Amino acid sequence: MTFGQKVSFCRKKKKLSQADLEKLSGINGDIGGKYERDEVKPSIHTAKKLADALSVSLDHLVGDGDLKALD
Repeated sequence: MTFGQKVSFCRKKKKLSQADLEKLSGINGDIGGKYERDEVKPSIHTAKKLADALSVSLDHLVGDGDLKALD
């Protein structure tokens, strides 16, 4: 899975909209959709904010392994 696919997967598992995730992570605008579509890559700081908002580790989002389940 790509970074964007992992963000999308985690967001949907938590039943959040893209707007909800952007608000929780402090991201302005509609950039969250671009991250999920892998159109742009976030800075490490922004990726950490997304991971925190999704209650997962940064390694979980950027690591090579696939996501199998969220607790």
